[in-house]
Amino acid sequence: MGSDDTLIRNKNGSYILKSQSKDDKKSGICIECGENGSSRDLLYQYNTEDMILVRHHIEDHLIMHPKHKSVTPTWCETCKSLKNYLVNVT
Repeated sequence: MGSDDTLIRNKNGSYILKSQSKDDKKSGICIECGENGSSRDLLYQYNTEDMILVRHHIEDHLIMHPKHKSVTPTWCETCKSLKNYLVNVT
């Protein structure tokens, strides 16, 4: 996708025009991941307390699942909220 692309992909796989996405920005919905921080409690990469929670979760996960080699948090590029964890299994 180029920078002059006029479509934006929603989390559910549908596409909308960039010009129609401004309403979503006003309502707090992230265009990239579809999350709404004003209606849900999200973890953010720039928040120190959230990062501590993420690190503790990863540590607990690796202790409980010794066959899992690593866990990598995946962050939304736009709003910096936690999207998911990628687990590398040995």
